[in-house]
Amino acid sequence: MGEREPPKEKIQNGELFFLWHPGSADTFSGYGLTLQEGSDEVLVGLLMVDRPNPVDPRWLEKVETTFGAYQLTQMTSSGERGILCQMRIDPESRSHLRQPPLENAPAIKEALEPLLEEPPKPVFSMHWDEEARLWRSGFAPIAELPPEICKVFENSGYGCLAAETNIGVVHVCHAPDADIEGFADKPVLSQWQLIEMPTAPLIRLQLTILDRPDDPYRFESFLNVAAEDQAQVLAELANQKELHLAFYGDDLGYRYTKTIPHSEQQWQQLDDLVAMAEACWNQLPTERRDFDQAKADYMRDSE
Repeated sequence: MGEREPPKEKIQNGELFFLWHPGSADTFSGYGLTLQEGSDEVLVGLLMVDRPNPVDPRWLEKVETTFGAYQLTQMTSSGERGILCQMRIDPESRSHLRQPPLENAPAIKEALEPLLEEPPKPVFSMHWDEEARLWRSGFAPIAELPPEICKVFENSGYGCLAAETNIGVVHVCHAPDADIEGFADKPVLSQWQLIEMPTAPLIRLQLTILDRPDDPYRFESFLNVAAEDQAQVLAELANQKELHLAFYGDDLGYRYTKTIPHSEQQWQQLDDLVAMAEACWNQLPTERRDFDQAKADYMRDSE
């Protein structure tokens, strides 16, 4: 009879994992302790920042501006440093987390345990770049939604909206947990559109997740050039190299973030659409202008 692999024990809170480099014997980019029982999605620990060169001071300034504070500490005998942080591991990359039987692993675990009670302020999204053969990091978006955004989704149900955060504009995507699980390793297409309705122009972003070839999941968000806060969001997006899609499940709890390219061609297209939308809005009689009505009419007509 064949031997059966022993069942994997449930991950406990405070377990030590290394951000391993697949195919290497002893190369890693950081390590941390699990913050959630049963999950290796979030680690708290040290991310190497001095490899292969000393960290850029301008990047550290941006960390401080974004998160308010940071702390560096030595990680290697040669003096390479790491930054104390929380690390959100991309679902596709969690298979590269390792628990190697290192002699100093217990000492590392003990040194990191105070961070479980007071996690560091910097929060990074981490994913393994197979082509470049390295771990990449990015500033992570908000984990807990503000009450006003929760209220929008509680009233409207599943959907998508753009929000300004510490890392730029993030598209907050609310969807069923069962669907979100299937989004992790699937490509995403993005398309900007201008929709001229009788009461207002709508700038629409359609996001198509190719999770099912015959029925891909679609999100759409709408922005109003006549609203000051939304005009600011559009201005930021017109210079943002990436689109951040932060997924929130049935309970409006954070699941993970996908980041997709946002090319200069798309920037230019968005700039052109904003100019056209402003002209359209200015041509409408004041008494007819109503963005909410325009959106409601479009949604009704699209059903």
